[in-house]
Amino acid sequence: MDDKKLIGELNKILTLEHGHLGMYKNYLEYEDQEIRRTFRRFMEIEEEHIGKINTVIRNLGGKPSLTVDGGDIIGKLFGITLNTVADINGQLKVYSFIEKKSHEGYAKFVSQLEQDTQERNQFIAEIAAANMLEAQLMHLWLDNRRRS
Repeated sequence: MDDKKLIGELNKILTLEHGHLGMYKNYLEYEDQEIRRTFRRFMEIEEEHIGKINTVIRNLGGKPSLTVDGGDIIGKLFGITLNTVADINGQLKVYSFIEKKSHEGYAKFVSQLEQDTQERNQFIAEIAAANMLEAQLMHLWLDNRRRS
C-alpha cells in the first residue's frame, strides 16, 4: 500500500474513532455506576486510538483529517440516529453493533497491511490490531451487558 492510500485509510479510521469518542464522552450522564465507569474507560480507549492513529499519520508525513463530526459520523455511516435511542438497552445494542463493525473494519485493514511485505506496514498492522482487539472487547462487554 503506497503512502497516499495508507494515509487516506488511516484518516478514514481516525474519523470513525472520533465518532466512537462521541459515543462515550457523555459518560457522566448515566445513572448506572458500572455503565458510567465503563463508558469513561471506553472514552479513554478511543482517545488512545486517536492518539496512535494521529502519530502514525504524522510519521508518514501526512496530516490528520479534520473531518470530525462528533458521534454523528457513526450514525450517518450505519443509518442510525444515536441521539434518538432513548433507552439504555437500545443504546447498548447500537453501540455493540458499531463496535462489532469497527472490529470488522480493523480486521480488513490489518489483513491488507499484513499482505504487504514492507516492515513499516507490518508495524502499522500491529498498532491497528491492538485497536481491533479493543473494539472486539468493547463489543463483547456491551453485548453482554445488554443481555444481562
